Amino acid sequence: MNTRMSALIRPLLLLAMTIAVTAPGGAAQSNDSQVSRGQYLTNLLGCGRCHTEGYLIGSSATGPYFAGSMIGMAYTAYSMDEQNPGVVFAGNLTGDVETGLGNWSVEDIITAMTEGIARSSHERLLIMPWVNYNALTRSDLEAIAHYLKNLAPVVRAIPQPVIEGEPSLHPYVRYGVFEFTPHTRPEDL
Repeated sequence: MNTRMSALIRPLLLLAMTIAVTAPGGAAQSNDSQVSRGQYLTNLLGCGRCHTEGYLIGSSATGPYFAGSMIGMAYTAYSMDEQNPGVVFAGNLTGDVETGLGNWSVEDIITAMTEGIARSSHERLLIMPWVNYNALTRSDLEAIAHYLKNLAPVVRAIPQPVIEGEPSLHPYVRYGVFEFTPHTRPEDL
């Protein structure tokens, strides 16, 4: 290849390489070690215990991993005469655009994990221990978000929350109502 041709191709190759490592919207794609770290952390934190069908009531999955659960969790205080508690359902965390996190950005996921606010900016995540996730470092939060963004899409609509007093059309579990104590991030200590 002559020098002139090489001078023309080199910038094109650099541009192609830049495009190849950049996700839509200009955000850099995650690297393998970051995704592996995110997988490790989601396993450690037990995210799949709620976000995978079957784990809330048993020791094995009965639905796709991280695709949410049709078995809800009661979030209101227990009383013997309470017939219809408020119930929430763990969402689909796979990359599906319609029913999962496919259109969520890394920042959207981090906000949900640390502030308990869904992408809709008004839905409070009632059961998820988001207050405690503030103890995670920024790099750990990013690793989790990149891992979730790398999950294969699974089309699986999850039921909407049921308000207290309304009957749930889906089964649910009741573990009690928990109060979480906020933690500080390690770098704040």
